[in-house]
Amino acid sequence: MTDEVVNQTVAKAVERTYDDWATEHPSLAAVIDRITLTKHVVESLRDSQEYRDAIAAYQRGLNETDLLQRLMDLAGPVLTALLAA
Repeated sequence: MTDEVVNQTVAKAVERTYDDWATEHPSLAAVIDRITLTKHVVESLRDSQEYRDAIAAYQRGLNETDLLQRLMDLAGPVLTALLAA
């Protein structure tokens, strides 16, 4: 599993969650840089215990599909927390 695959997966989850949030907050959404936001989500995600748990589970079973789904599930709440701050 490469960092690029992880970044692309998180970017997809960010896009989905961000689009929902932007519908409710169009003025704020107009001034937020998605690339920077995605980088912050990746950094926050990698600092979390949930991320480390997902990576450990991947390393035990090498189930890439499960890891990618877990990362997508984790990225949405991280983004929501960042946007609420």
